[in-house]
Amino acid sequence: MSMTGWWIKFLSSAGDMMEYARGIVVSVVAGYYFVEHANKIYLCRGRGKLRLDNLSPMAGDIVLFSPGKGDTGSVEQVLPRRNFLLRPAAANVDAVVIVLAPQGPQPNLLTVDKLLALLVSMKLEAILCVNKADLDPQAARLLAGIYRDAGFASIICSALTGHGMDELSQMLGRRTVVLAGQSGVGKSHISSQISLGQLELPVQVGKLSAKIGRGKHTTRQVSLLPLAGGRKVADTPGFSVFELEMESHDLHRYYPEFLNSGQCKFAPCFHIHEPDCAVKARLQQGEINPIRYENYIKIYTELQEREANRY
Repeated sequence: MSMTGWWIKFLSSAGDMMEYARGIVVSVVAGYYFVEHANKIYLCRGRGKLRLDNLSPMAGDIVLFSPGKGDTGSVEQVLPRRNFLLRPAAANVDAVVIVLAPQGPQPNLLTVDKLLALLVSMKLEAILCVNKADLDPQAARLLAGIYRDAGFASIICSALTGHGMDELSQMLGRRTVVLAGQSGVGKSHISSQISLGQLELPVQVGKLSAKIGRGKHTTRQVSLLPLAGGRKVADTPGFSVFELEMESHDLHRYYPEFLNSGQCKFAPCFHIHEPDCAVKARLQQGEINPIRYENYIKIYTELQEREANRY
């Protein structure tokens, strides 16, 4: 195998030299993979080997593909991922921005806390972005404060007025980030404010996009948009339900505000029914937010019920 720039040459089993291009999947729509290579988007299908390996490329994947006629191609191989999320589906992510709003829709903090627990377990940086602050500035400050006090980076902004957009861009740095959150919180509006614009699609890609409804107000798939400095931001479909996959006895490890609570009397302590619990003592002292703690109990209970139903 040899690599020259963005082109990679392989010697096939038949003895033929095969030349593949290396690109990044910027969107997946109806079985098509939009692959960016050298500032150009190729409309690709997956080779049979991908199906045999039960591997579906997702936005953010680095792939090897063989360019075909015009702007088409075939994805040959998905290179190893640094990490990946299943919901929203994205690979090789540096940070996740969880977008919520004080109203329109009302914030679902249980879903936010589930997603945060997942990100902490994956050692992925999470940033809380309270959008639509212009609708209720006081409620926006309260929401941001809940998560800032829990140890997460938080920012208040309004994509409508532009408030906080420069600060958010600086916070993201030179990274690939995913915007996640409920439908209607303004993820697409934020991405349009901080990105360099929509993907420039070739003619046949544009026709496919129009056919499946891309570009409508509601985001239907994950799309990577360009940011300054070669970064990417992933706009994602909204969701109202999020199922957390982990063991109940691990959940407490992924609440950062629990970690510096001192020594509980019993070990392991799950900070619910146990007496002389340092976390519950801090809760009584107002050092742990009661909403976060109530959601912790709800999530713990859900996980335990799911574990009980396995058998």
